Amino acid sequence: MRDDKAQNGVPDDSVIREKILAAARSFVKEEKLIAPQTLGRLRVFADRCIEKLGLCGTGFHNFTIVMLNNALWEQYFTGIPNDQRLLLLPFCLRNQSKCKAPRDDLGLICNECGSCTILNLSNIAEENGMSVLVAESSSRVAEWVESGEIQAVIGVSCMESLRKAFPDMLRFAIPSIAIPLVKDGCKDTAFDRELLNDAIALNCTVPFSDVPYSKISEQIEILFTVDEVKKYLHSFPLDIQELPREVYHALCAHGKHYRPMIVYGIFCAITNEADFPDFLNPIALAVECFHKASLIHDDIEDNDTIRYGEPTLYYRIGIAAAINTGDFLIGEGYRLLAHPLVPDDIKTELLTQAAQAHCELSIGQAHEFELYNKEFTLDQRIETYRLKTAPAFRAALLMGTIAAGKLDVYGDIFYEFADLFGISYQLKDDLDDTSENPASAVDCLMSEKNISRDTARDEIAVLYKTYREKTYIVLEKIDEPAVKIYLYRLIGKVLKDVHE
Repeated sequence: MRDDKAQNGVPDDSVIREKILAAARSFVKEEKLIAPQTLGRLRVFADRCIEKLGLCGTGFHNFTIVMLNNALWEQYFTGIPNDQRLLLLPFCLRNQSKCKAPRDDLGLICNECGSCTILNLSNIAEENGMSVLVAESSSRVAEWVESGEIQAVIGVSCMESLRKAFPDMLRFAIPSIAIPLVKDGCKDTAFDRELLNDAIALNCTVPFSDVPYSKISEQIEILFTVDEVKKYLHSFPLDIQELPREVYHALCAHGKHYRPMIVYGIFCAITNEADFPDFLNPIALAVECFHKASLIHDDIEDNDTIRYGEPTLYYRIGIAAAINTGDFLIGEGYRLLAHPLVPDDIKTELLTQAAQAHCELSIGQAHEFELYNKEFTLDQRIETYRLKTAPAFRAALLMGTIAAGKLDVYGDIFYEFADLFGISYQLKDDLDDTSENPASAVDCLMSEKNISRDTARDEIAVLYKTYREKTYIVLEKIDEPAVKIYLYRLIGKVLKDVHE
């Protein structure tokens, strides 16, 4: 929301509040909008709603954004069981002169004295099977959503607190309904009780199947252990010890395993299945084989001596042995895609997409080699990012999509998404790297325009935000809520921010 307190007004008149919410609901329905929406788009939508209602200049812009966001998420609440919803209440609802309730690291522990409305609201929520938390904010909410403990939040808060919390709520694509305080100031506050009652009363009708993030994490932890990997990889002769040791180390010891997680996650989002078929394991493992092989070879090509805080493979065991380890991982990746567990009718497409990504990555590396010691333009740098980084993300998305049987539906969208996401990822990485790096877009722009590092960083920051915004916009082509939410969360998790 706009960082402008003049826009933080909440209508005193309940009739006006109801008109804005009704207009927001109508707008969402007429435009066939699916949550989540970026803050930039919500701002534009709010302007249109306010103009249509004749409320320009009233200061209700941010309130209208909140009502639009509520209208977007209301449809999801009807699919979320009450026992997976959280009612988040602010401290300021307590009776400050009488409240003796203690606090812990989460929030207020109500002693049920009855001197304020918190006890009554808690009882109503708990009667409906909801959990209650009294806190100004909670960094734990996103963790609970990802773990599956809760899937949705109803939050009562002042507009200023909502403005601060909005980016994180969007970043984690948390289904949420906000009840703005009509009167705030951290004392003798008041809120729209009817709006809160309506939110609590949204009954679960058709369950919404969210991606089982906790189960995916558990599956990744199990799969990427030496004992489990051995079940899938080619057996080694007894007299060869270094190669298997380094292969197992490469696959299991380091990294976030984002790409295998994407395989499982996009499969679940598309199919609405909470259980993983056995054939997904060799596919997820293949994706990681390709990724780790690319890192081993990339370290050699870039002469990097440190990765994951330790000496790189070639630096430890020599270039020839490291190349051989990477080659073995590539071969294993293709063999795993043809594994007996994998259905025969998807093997050809899996192998085709893997080969396409592999070739593009190699072309991207060749592109970088041929421009080495030459004057890189920023456009050339961006093209190298598209070729080198996007294919790995795209391969993971497409592997999960092929496994779900929906390549014809999502293939083109995911190609476009991966290109933009890969470029955004690299630009963000360049901005996070403050040291001199000839391969960085920042250094490239410094040389191309003969400008200072700070000026170049500012320009790359703008460029990064542009690509990040385009990445979110691509998601508007997706009409399946679970898929859109999953990819929204993926962007937030990997880039660690969200479009403002």
